[in-house]
Amino acid sequence: MTPEARLVRNLKGITPASIWLTQGIVTAVDGLTCTVEIGDAQIEGIRLRASLTGRERQILTVPKIGSAVTLGSLSGDINQLVVLQVDEVESITVNGGHLGGLVKIQELTDKINALVDAFNRHTHTVQPGMVITPSGANTAPVLVPEVTVRAAKLDRNDFEDIKITH
Repeated sequence: MTPEARLVRNLKGITPASIWLTQGIVTAVDGLTCTVEIGDAQIEGIRLRASLTGRERQILTVPKIGSAVTLGSLSGDINQLVVLQVDEVESITVNGGHLGGLVKIQELTDKINALVDAFNRHTHTVQPGMVITPSGANTAPVLVPEVTVRAAKLDRNDFEDIKITH
């Protein structure tokens, strides 16, 4: 028996006899599960991720109520349904969400560049008596000029990873 034929035989032995897919509309969300309307039926307890374990190193995609979802069955019937795809997302939590929300990259870049501009244009005056030299303290105000080596502006491409966008 070829390795490919052995793989097919082994997969048939561990997978359900039939694959069951359907589509429905989300009517409620409760933690790691949701309720979906399929035709005239309301089916509760549909998984939002592959398992219901308490581990946080998973992705939880919460569909928006009223949006369409594609469902698959882990048992070949309406038992053990899991959401496979969502049309509209209410939220996505990666690895428990402890790091907070995603960065709005353009807004961050604009704020950093405003700070760079303020730094590059900054001047100030040192009041009399504040600068001490071997010949004594300054007797008149001293204008400290702008920096001569300016900070460079940032470009979002300097720190943006576009593999995950929102």
